[in-house]
Formats: sequence, structure tokens, C-alpha cells
Amino acid sequence: MDALTSLFLLVDGLTNGAVYSLLGLSLVLVYTTTRVVNIAQGEYITFGALTYASFLESTLAPVAYVVAAGGGACLLLDLRRARHGQRSLLRPLAGYLGAFLALAVLCMLSLRLPFAGLRMLASVALVAALGPIVYRLTVEPKPDSSTVVLVIIGVGVAMILHPLALLLWGPDPRPVPALSDASLAFAGIGVGAQSLFIVAISLAAALALYLFFRHTLAGKALRAASINREGAEYCGIPVVFAGRLSYFLAAALSGLSGMLLAPLVTAHYEMGFVVGLKGFVGAAMGGLINYPLSVAGVFLVGALESFASFLSSAYRDALVFALVIPILLWRNRGAAAHDE
Repeated sequence: MDALTSLFLLVDGLTNGAVYSLLGLSLVLVYTTTRVVNIAQGEYITFGALTYASFLESTLAPVAYVVAAGGGACLLLDLRRARHGQRSLLRPLAGYLGAFLALAVLCMLSLRLPFAGLRMLASVALVAALGPIVYRLTVEPKPDSSTVVLVIIGVGVAMILHPLALLLWGPDPRPVPALSDASLAFAGIGVGAQSLFIVAISLAAALALYLFFRHTLAGKALRAASINREGAEYCGIPVVFAGRLSYFLAAALSGLSGMLLAPLVTAHYEMGFVVGLKGFVGAAMGGLINYPLSVAGVFLVGALESFASFLSSAYRDALVFALVIPILLWRNRGAAAHDE
């Protein structure tokens, strides 16, 4: 393998790692705020890519009907909770109606105005809306469940969302154009603008999350709720809102990852599963709690996948997934040393 080939594979690995980093950040975000290992996080990649493909075809994405039905069910549950708690029904009613109206306006504008940025924004909003709906219907009713129960819930959600994508969009892949067809020459290697967009957006998302948790009141509330749920409630932090917000942000990041990945692999209903597993392998390096280590881990996964594809494409995925074994051994050794 010469130096030029190695450099090409490294650039390709950085692109893959940037895609996985958005998913890894989503997993870390959900785990650090709710202690839920969200196995279904990769499915939001599929929904993001296919939703964006639908809007590019000037048709309303069928996920809008899922959001409407799920949001209606959540509204009924929240109204029932408010009634039993003898609280005003106007607050949840106004919140849900405002969110429905904003989504409807955004979808109509994206269908009438042929702007890729607006259609991407509408796609992110629809997919992000799925996050708090899933949290409200699955995790929120039993927030103190054991880790095993929460993992099983995540698996169940993935088993629902995966065939749901097949039902809504069918088995045929949908092409998605790149944000730009331009390319730049770097050390004799052509680097597509789409790859640069992926890396830039991933780094911007990581920086935005860091600033959000460090310098905003909502971010500090999420961190407090993850450390001590009961203590956060005594301090007046709305723990329910913290969980919904974390699922909303995580779904938005994963959906955006799918939109950026779709021009490279085409959008289809199976694209999110394997990407989700690879994102988990990278996020495991940080123990699902450390953002910088998780980002480094997913970039390592991307580089390993790229070089493995060149050396032995048949064992590419096997080599990537095998990486989780030394990572878990290393994390367990570090935890044991800390306990001592």
C-alpha cells in the first residue's frame, strides 16, 4: 500500500467517521441524560434520509402521519395526567397545538418553495419530533426501570421503526443528490464537497453540544437530571422535559446524519441499522458518557472500516464490530482501577 492510497483511505475514513460521529453523539446525549442505551437510534438515520428524499420529490413525507398520530396519542396521555394531577389542561394543549402548527407550516413551505435547505430543515424537524414521541410512549411511563428493561424497550422500538420504514417508503432505494458536486484537490486526491460538508457539520454539532451543556441553563438542567433525577426534581428541574429534549436533540442529530449519508449510499430502509451499530462501537470508547472520547472512537471506527474495505472487503464489518471487544475490556479495566 503506497502513501497516496493510504492518504485516500484516511480521507475516506474521516468522512465515514464524521457520519458516525453524529450518531455517536446522539447515543451519548441520550445516555448521559436518561441512562438509556437507545438501540433504536440508528433507525432515525433511515427516517431522516427517506424523509428528505420524499421532500426532494415534492411529496409530503409519510412520516408526517406517524408524527401526527403519535403526537395525538401523547397529547391524550398528557391531558389525562394533567387532569389526574388537577392541573390546567391548557398548557399541554397549547404546547402540542403550537408544535403541530409549526410543523405543518414548515412542511407546506418546503413543498411550495424548492429550496434544499428548507426541505432539509423540514425533514430534520419531522424526524426530531419522533424522538420525544418515542420517549413519551416507552420510557417516560416507567423512568426508573432497570437497565435491562430499558435496553429491551430500545430493541422493541427498533423492531417497530425498521419495518415501519419499509411500510411507509417501500423497498426501493431513493437517490438523493449531494449538496454540492464540487470537489477539491488535496495532496493529489480529489475530495468531494459533500465529504467536507459532512465533516464540517459533524464538528459543528459536537461543538454546539459542548457549548449547550456547559453554558446554557437547559443543558445544565439535563446534566443535573442525569446525575440525580430525584434531586433535580426537588430543585424544580422538569425531569420529564429533560428526557423529551434529549430524545428530540438525539433524533435531530441522527436524522441529519442520514441526510448527509444518503447522497453517498442512496436512501433505503435498511441503511440505519449497520450505521447505528458502528456508531455504538465508537461511542463505547467513551463509555457513552465522554463526548471527546466518543468522537475519537467513531473516527477510529471510520478509519478502520476504510482500511479494512481495501484489505479485505468481505470482513470489513466483522473487523469493525470486533473492535468493541478490546474497547469494552479497556473500559472495564479502567472502571476496576477507579473502584480500587
